[in-house]
Amino acid sequence: MTGSVDQKHPDYSDRQPEWKEMRDCARGQHAVKEAAEEYLPMPSGFRAQDDGGRAMYGAYMKRAQFPEILGPTVRGMVGIIHRTETQIDLPTSMLGLWEKATVDGLSLEAFHRRVTTDILLTGRYGILVDAPPEGSDMPYLAGYSAEALINWSDARDFYVLDEGGLTREGFSWTEKRKFRVLELLDGRYVVSRYSETTKDDGEVVPTKRGGGVFEEIPFVVISSRDLSVAPDEPPLIGVARAALALYRLDADYRHQLFWSGQETMVVINGDAPSAIGAGIVVSLKSGETAEGNELRPDVKYVGPAGTGIAAHRVAIQDERDNAVAAGARIFDSVQRAQESGEALRLRYAAQTATLTSIAQSSAAGLEKALRYIAIMTGANPDEVVVKPNLDFLDATMTPQDAAALVTAWQNNAISYETLYENLQRGEIASSERTAEEEFAQMQREQFEPDEVRAALLLPPAGG
Repeated sequence: MTGSVDQKHPDYSDRQPEWKEMRDCARGQHAVKEAAEEYLPMPSGFRAQDDGGRAMYGAYMKRAQFPEILGPTVRGMVGIIHRTETQIDLPTSMLGLWEKATVDGLSLEAFHRRVTTDILLTGRYGILVDAPPEGSDMPYLAGYSAEALINWSDARDFYVLDEGGLTREGFSWTEKRKFRVLELLDGRYVVSRYSETTKDDGEVVPTKRGGGVFEEIPFVVISSRDLSVAPDEPPLIGVARAALALYRLDADYRHQLFWSGQETMVVINGDAPSAIGAGIVVSLKSGETAEGNELRPDVKYVGPAGTGIAAHRVAIQDERDNAVAAGARIFDSVQRAQESGEALRLRYAAQTATLTSIAQSSAAGLEKALRYIAIMTGANPDEVVVKPNLDFLDATMTPQDAAALVTAWQNNAISYETLYENLQRGEIASSERTAEEEFAQMQREQFEPDEVRAALLLPPAGG
């Protein structure tokens, strides 16, 4: 194979600056200021200083405030998408994944939240179904950020994963470069590992339970809209760009405020004092011209007019509105005055379109990865179902609405399954049980012995 293992796909190089921008803005002020001129250019006048403007630029940047918009927006959206627990049905042999789905012990729900978070940040996430760790017979889910998937083929028969990072050796940490290559060779899934750019000895051919080889790579790439391998634009890139624009405006605004408050003493027809300020006595003596005319000292303070401050304040408010339009407005579910129910529905649908697609693609990617585990372990992949929560507003049903639904079911106006789906949507029925499981539970409670019913705080049967 030509080239080096650390070579990157052209689309990766195209999107990488956006991913860095999103990561830095999500981390907040420390990361953004650490990047210095990458996000806040130095004013050209600073460079005329003897030190190249370093001191002035340091003060200029320190006064500026980066608005913490992106991080709270992402966390809020994750909270909305996972407001209720995702319904995940698994074969009995895979139920252990609920409590431990990753090698580092994340539960399935916690791992799903991580997937959603990264998709919101970068528009991309990868899930590899990896071989069981030592002492276990269950494969696990390994997550890969957008930055870790450095190369791939559109045919999905080739992926390169950057697994490098800090490795502890005693009390010290060193950077290690490692790569994993996933390929389909002669119809078989093959895994190769590299240290630096040198291929390690041997290749691994993962097999299914019973010895069959994998005819596809159990690696799922999730974008913000579907399971396509091509990277999408980060869905919240507009929020990050608005935050950076606000940061630059704020730097200029505070710079003007600083200088408008720093008036300069001007002395005409006299010697300038060596110091000024509280506790200092300034004495200026009159002088004479060559012709013997008296020269009276004139002392005054001169400061900038600050005419641009008001304009900067307006620009900052406009940019805040842009940030809201780019993502923060998604949290606004309050009905406007004079707004009809249909107008509210249309506005809400438009604002939640991004959340809906992300919730759906995140669930679809997790479902596909879990089905790979089912295939690996000999379980039925069709028993794996992941249903995302798409009710982003508070959907709690009132007791009156629940009673009306039950009455409709009792009068044979709707099926029991329809009743149960509505009770689940209204957050009354459990999202973890199917309609059949709930009905069976009801039957057991109806005919259990009285002592069991008492333990369940139910009245005696027939009572």
